[in-house]
Amino acid sequence: MALAAAVVVVVRPDSGSQTTTVADALTGGTFPTAPTAAWSLEPSTVVPGSDSYFFSPLFGEQDYERPGAVVDGERAFVAARDGSTRSTTIAAVDATDGTVEWTHVIDNFGGCANATLDGRLPCIDRGSTPGSSSVQFLDASTGAVDSTHQVAAYVGAVYVSGSDLYVSGWDQSAEASVISKGTVDDPTASWSRSYPDDRCSVTGSGDSNTFEVVGDVLVKNSGTSVVANTADGDLVISNTGYSYPLGGRAVMTNRCPDSPASGEFSPAIVSSDGLTTATPYDAPIDYAFVADADPSAPFLYRGGGALDPVTGDFRWARPDLADKTSEAAMIGSTIVVPSGDVTEALDVATGDTLWTAPRYGATVDATDGRAFLSTADSTLAAFSLADGSELWSLPLYPVDARGGTLETVGDGFLYAGSGVLHRFDPTGPPAGAIAAGDADAGSSDSSDSYVTACGTPPTFTPTEVTTDSGALVVTMEVRATCPAGDVLSSDAMRLSITRGGANVASALFDMSDAPLAVPGVDTGSGSSGGGFESVQQSFRFPVGSFWLPPDSSTGSTRGATSGGTRYVVDCDRGEPAGARAQLGSDVEPVTASAPAEPVTGTSESAAFDALRAIANADRPVILRDLGERWVPQLSSKKPGLVADGTTWNNSSTLAEHLDLRLRYPNVKLMWSGEWSVFSFSDFWVTAAGATFSDPAGANRWCDQNGLDADHCFAKLISATHPIAGSTASR
Repeated sequence: MALAAAVVVVVRPDSGSQTTTVADALTGGTFPTAPTAAWSLEPSTVVPGSDSYFFSPLFGEQDYERPGAVVDGERAFVAARDGSTRSTTIAAVDATDGTVEWTHVIDNFGGCANATLDGRLPCIDRGSTPGSSSVQFLDASTGAVDSTHQVAAYVGAVYVSGSDLYVSGWDQSAEASVISKGTVDDPTASWSRSYPDDRCSVTGSGDSNTFEVVGDVLVKNSGTSVVANTADGDLVISNTGYSYPLGGRAVMTNRCPDSPASGEFSPAIVSSDGLTTATPYDAPIDYAFVADADPSAPFLYRGGGALDPVTGDFRWARPDLADKTSEAAMIGSTIVVPSGDVTEALDVATGDTLWTAPRYGATVDATDGRAFLSTADSTLAAFSLADGSELWSLPLYPVDARGGTLETVGDGFLYAGSGVLHRFDPTGPPAGAIAAGDADAGSSDSSDSYVTACGTPPTFTPTEVTTDSGALVVTMEVRATCPAGDVLSSDAMRLSITRGGANVASALFDMSDAPLAVPGVDTGSGSSGGGFESVQQSFRFPVGSFWLPPDSSTGSTRGATSGGTRYVVDCDRGEPAGARAQLGSDVEPVTASAPAEPVTGTSESAAFDALRAIANADRPVILRDLGERWVPQLSSKKPGLVADGTTWNNSSTLAEHLDLRLRYPNVKLMWSGEWSVFSFSDFWVTAAGATFSDPAGANRWCDQNGLDADHCFAKLISATHPIAGSTASR
């Protein structure tokens, strides 16, 4: 169906209940000041000798001895060698204190998996004789070889995704890629497939292995390019050239030319549920990392610009950045582009330059949501996301010619260099717990200070967007625009919120009974003085005054706007009802007194846009978690329908869906025309996310929740099943 092509999954594989695209490069704590290493570990502790060195044990990385580590909770796995032997020592390091828990030697090391599986780390032993290659499963706690499975000599990648194990390689004799999916007990238990070299293999001879799973799609490059379905190994798209993942959100691939002599490849984006969208432009490129980004954020275009992640259409152009964005990172609403002697920050939505900073050879290696961290030139440094200024720097010893990587661990990070491992813990509060500028809050007593109303509204920056049982709750950093501070005391203050141009919420708030005092300029001494302070305040938008929930999977988006989803807040402060208010007064969360009109369009058009957006976001989750299962259907409505004494329209349909979504767990929305099991193609259908193998279980759920037969019954969810037999009334 045509509409299906407008779906893209954006949750990073195996990221649990993250609400936005979150990379491993996002720390749990903040680093407003330079940290001190909590511990350091040199490679000679693992492999004695002055010429020993660390490198990443990850398959594909180990052949080039690139620095790095595989992190599993508070344990890090590293590889070590000395200059006199090719034997490799795998070491497990307790990341809390730097203790080496165990070591294990593999003479002909072929790399380890990206993660543990059932408490074991899979590693490839290429063996010393022909036919002796194997995958060893090392007990993550002790290093003991728990089991060994013989594999072909060409196997060069072992990958873990959730509870699944993938083993792959390039069979030179057959000129084919071979991939199997299985378990610790049997690496081929699910399936094993061979993918012969097609007519335009452009990925080399197979000596370098890349393999990754993105949702329901796997992508492999070694000898041939393979983009296949994880369920059975069937190709999602055939005859492809070089392919690669795009920030855990999709896969970029190139279709082979119809005429090999033409050399004209056709770029295509494959979403993580296997849907393919052609793009008329050159191939998008992957970000260095993506952290706390809006799901609709674009892919970068090699020629300088951005592509829509769903349609592949051009969003904005920056030809001056052609071939300069290969090391760019997307952090919330900002794209940081290190290029040559300048680092530039771009607005994700428009591509406009936010700031430039002279910085030769800078890298973007990690972020705490407020600053980005760099390890260029053996120097650990933090740079403000607001203006690019250097916040702090410290030298890393020993100087590392190979460079190093940052791996998040706990609330901090691990610097993994070839000559040392350093653990750094946060020097500030948890990321997203307080807003920028609040780190020094409480340093002075302002209980006897008062502020008066300012002539211009304060700025509102959302730091957390979540829901409770009946409302969207937005916690904001409120910052005055007058040096003397501000007070909000109107009985009709309007707050309207948009995200990427879409209406999110709009309502009136009565602040007259409990005015909100906002501090002005911090007059303290030192580097923290001279800036505007802020206050945190939560605002509740009940059903009927908001259109979009924060996320379709968990219902929460955390983090400051420099590291979170881009929300824009417009405020009409109204007429003040009081002259001044006392700073430091506690203000409980404020609930809207009435809904307000949306920023763009009408309430009815905003409701339709929201219904479409929610259904688009829910569809891949439904396919993955609810597909071919029985669920309780709670509602089906369309404009003009008369039911329950109401003539339904988009606004009332959205309000009912949001009410159900907040009342019951994992509720999802469908447009009936996109699913094969509905008799009519123009209904908005709401279903609970509780799944059952038979209709009796779904109907029992309805009984247990006190819902009558007109408002809850069993429905089979499918995009392929016929209508007949898909409904079981009570």
